[in-house]
Amino acid sequence: MMMKYYLLKPVSLLALITSCAGFSAAPVTVSTRLKHSNSMIVEKFPLATSKTSFLAQKNRATTTTVYSSNLDAEEESEGGFLAGVSINPYLLAYITFLGFAFFKSMTEEANASNEILQQFLADPLNPGCNELFVAIFNLLGLYFVPIACLLMPAAKNQKLPAAPFLLGSMFGGYGLVGPYAITRTPDATVKTKADLGWITANILENKIFNWFIAAAFTSAYITSGGVNALISDASGTIDGYGKLFSDTAIASASSVDFLILTLSAASWIPEDLARRNYKGDVAPALIAASTALLPGVGVALYCALRPSLDEE
Repeated sequence: MMMKYYLLKPVSLLALITSCAGFSAAPVTVSTRLKHSNSMIVEKFPLATSKTSFLAQKNRATTTTVYSSNLDAEEESEGGFLAGVSINPYLLAYITFLGFAFFKSMTEEANASNEILQQFLADPLNPGCNELFVAIFNLLGLYFVPIACLLMPAAKNQKLPAAPFLLGSMFGGYGLVGPYAITRTPDATVKTKADLGWITANILENKIFNWFIAAAFTSAYITSGGVNALISDASGTIDGYGKLFSDTAIASASSVDFLILTLSAASWIPEDLARRNYKGDVAPALIAASTALLPGVGVALYCALRPSLDEE
């Protein structure tokens, strides 16, 4: 029995060595799913029958992995150099405004703007220049109020305090409120008056106050003579405004400032409506666009007509 065992042992060892030297030639399917892709690379090949074949097979698998990695890199860089870069429209408006104002101040005739400014200081309501520009210039001093009505309900947890920039815009327009607009984070979560500060909840959200501001904006167009001038001589009024815009930095910069404030205020209206859980039939974007049809007055009327916040 022992002899039989030792006679069989060499045969068993030989079989073991033979099986270790190679592998079964049965075909095996290897599938590789590429990351970020629904496609699949399917390779059918017999397993290696020798150590050399096994190394070649391993190299093929490595090549497939590298190819997959290269595809991932191409997908990530598909957008090019500016992929993932977003442009802040309020920053773009700020740079445009400052650049334009600087350019006009450098190219106007000496003391051209200063003369107009002195006329406004002497008589703010009737400075003796183009009536349309008088309305725009006076409205710039009021624009901070409806903008405060739009921004103050979401002023908490912002990077900068809102009040100093809003109050400063009464004198500096978008030049001072711009940095706050650039850095603020939109907040469309539903609010109640309990979430707001005292001034915002009791003054800026007060409908009587809102209607008073709307009346003040409307009055500015009338008391400046702008409405009468457009009715009696629209062509002459517009031509006179165009000449003043072209010749003086104060008229051109103020007009661009007024335009940017009007568009910025309109852009904040959909967010404001979302905070009020607005469910009306008219699209928020359409409401926002409509306020720009009558600059200044439009956004003031919106603040008077918008849905009120719940108390709690």
